[in-house]
Amino acid sequence: MFKDTRIAFKVYGCTLNQADALSVESFLKSNGFKVVEQIDDADTVVVFSCAVRNETEDSIISETKKILNQGKKVVITSCLANSRPGRLINDLPNAVILIGGDNAEIVDALRAKQGSVLYGKTTLKPAQPTSLIYPLKISQGCTSNCYFCLTKLARPKLWCRPSSEIVNAVRSAVLSGSVEIDLTSMDSADYFDPPATRLPQLIEKIVNEVEGNYKIRVGMMNPQGALKLFFDLKRALMFKKVFKFLHIPIQSGDINVVKDMNRNYDPLVVVQKIIELKQEIPNLMVATDIMVGYPTETQEAFEKSLKLIESGVFDKIHMFRFTPRPHTKAALLKQLDENLKKKRSEIASQVIKKVQLEKHSFYAGKELSVLITNRIPNVRLEGRLDNYLKVYLPDRPALLGKEVIVRIDDYTPEHLIGRFL
Repeated sequence: MFKDTRIAFKVYGCTLNQADALSVESFLKSNGFKVVEQIDDADTVVVFSCAVRNETEDSIISETKKILNQGKKVVITSCLANSRPGRLINDLPNAVILIGGDNAEIVDALRAKQGSVLYGKTTLKPAQPTSLIYPLKISQGCTSNCYFCLTKLARPKLWCRPSSEIVNAVRSAVLSGSVEIDLTSMDSADYFDPPATRLPQLIEKIVNEVEGNYKIRVGMMNPQGALKLFFDLKRALMFKKVFKFLHIPIQSGDINVVKDMNRNYDPLVVVQKIIELKQEIPNLMVATDIMVGYPTETQEAFEKSLKLIESGVFDKIHMFRFTPRPHTKAALLKQLDENLKKKRSEIASQVIKKVQLEKHSFYAGKELSVLITNRIPNVRLEGRLDNYLKVYLPDRPALLGKEVIVRIDDYTPEHLIGRFL
């Protein structure tokens, strides 16, 4: 029978994709389908694709070909299917392509013949929680129009989940044992549920209406939106049930490059607001993204980004080298030499490692509370400090989901290493 088909998932990219995949998995299970963890055990593989980088796109194509060559059926959906269906149709003629929507039409895609192209329209309800970490999509799309971004083409329209539905989903997750609630979106600062619920009010509503032992992680927000929310965000971040963590991708330390990206903010103004916020919340950790090698990035502009990294305002820095994506305005600009981009990214990477290592040295020898959220069997436990900094700990399965006091013995640029007292 059709429902005896064994289905596995392959998920690329951000937590938004993870949330979508969980929604589809939950939908299929509730309708009697068999979902398996391993691709080797599956008859059909649903691929949630990512369109952010060329390397990821090429990897998706290559790995999907291998799956098809094993005689398995493949359904490709999400960002790459939405923004680059032509390449998928040409390079993967035997795959089923599901374009648009939130994949409630997945059953139609599973039934479709190889090589079919389908269009989705339906929005799925939140997934049923199945783990300690629960990614919950609060919105899709954004109001920005960055010249380098292909994801905007993949998810063009802003849609926000009603706050009442979000609260109910969080309550269900907590009752099922989830201890970390990740509010995911392309830009959480764009969230709005009329007449007056924006992100800070949503957080307050969750905290006030959902009892239990859990913490909320606020998803990425672009600087131009964050600037409008800082005052109310300060109050929201002070709740005990909220990680003292923000992810604000500033992209460059140079205002001219930022403007050339069609991003509407002054990096120095954003930095000053973050400094003020940290004065109110001393243990706040702020992550950012830095793009190196944008077509209009001069040596002076690059050095401004380096100074921004060295300033220590940002605690966690994701650096990536610019690559032009099809159908974006940035791809039409004269590109910098690849060797120059590589050199700049290597320099920035070394500075980031140095800064993060120095920041993490602050925690050495301290006894701190850690929320255990993940386990790699027979290897380690992984947990989060109150500011969302990751801590590696010895493997003790019984402590999963618990909040425990640990001592920090060592550290790397990426995480802390601790032991139980």
